[in-house]
Amino acid sequence: PGHRGTPIFDAAGFAEAAVEIDRRGMQITVHAIGDAAVRIALDGYEAARKSNGARDSRHRIEHVEMVHPSDIPRFAGLGVIASFQPLHAPQGESPTTRGIGPDRAQHAYAWAALHLAGAPVAFSSDWPIVPVDPLLGIQTALTRQPHLPGLPDQRLPLIDVLKAFTCNGAHAGFMEDRTGKVRAGMLADLVLLSGDIEATPLDEIAGLGIAMTLCDGRITHAA
Repeated sequence: PGHRGTPIFDAAGFAEAAVEIDRRGMQITVHAIGDAAVRIALDGYEAARKSNGARDSRHRIEHVEMVHPSDIPRFAGLGVIASFQPLHAPQGESPTTRGIGPDRAQHAYAWAALHLAGAPVAFSSDWPIVPVDPLLGIQTALTRQPHLPGLPDQRLPLIDVLKAFTCNGAHAGFMEDRTGKVRAGMLADLVLLSGDIEATPLDEIAGLGIAMTLCDGRITHAA
């Protein structure tokens, strides 16, 4: 009770900056942890849209570790990308979960809730804060358990987790015409795993070997 974060930007200042940056046709990416910070970012993006008109801006919020339930549908409505890091999700009691508290815990790291509400969801590592290993990130996203009894299951199916790590990330960076999918004409940035990820037990995915990697069609690693 009474615990609050300290904002780096006040709401009015951020909105003013967002309007101007958006007016210049640039993409905005901010890190926001608490639900108040996420709301400041969304309000700024909304102010930019009202001032400059709607466009394919793909403004982004990194982390989204807390979100107020009334702000969940705003991501899809504004086309804002929710960029999460699976390894940040709580795996038990910690200073983070004590700060969140039990009453708001159901809206912490709400990947599935945002995905089901139509928000573009991307996954990344936040390296060097946590390991960069994408297979570990995939496994963690698939095996996450609620850190308190009764919390909603925020896991996504394998195909959606893979999309979050690949084509959704490419979309977030305006690179979907070059990478993120296996398709003719793309850059052929590929990873060949040593086993079938769909047939691998979820808690063993991080142990899959890398048989080969290609960058722009050129072999850069071979086991």
